[in-house]
Amino acid sequence: MIIVFKLLFSCFVVFALLNVFQRKKEGLLGPKGLFFWVLFWLLAGVAFWWPNSTTILANYLGIGRGADLVIYVSLVIIFYLLFKLHIKLESVGRDIAKVVGKKALEDKK
Repeated sequence: MIIVFKLLFSCFVVFALLNVFQRKKEGLLGPKGLFFWVLFWLLAGVAFWWPNSTTILANYLGIGRGADLVIYVSLVIIFYLLFKLHIKLESVGRDIAKVVGKKALEDKK
């Protein structure tokens, strides 16, 4: 059963990488985004196929278990991306307010 899960996860990683490259080709993803997501999915594949690699890195960093390292790093990445998304939404909101204000002034004239 574990072989089936490994096969499915590997197929998902390949699908995700293909999706990342497709988004780059469509111009929806910049170079930094491409680098981040390719690195993310490759590291996810490495951590999945060689779980001891996370334990080795965790021990080097002074963290007890590899699973703890994965959770800590995941939380940091999630909160960073959430922060960036919040900043982007605030920026879009300000842009929309400017456009609506200009349109209202034009309509009033």
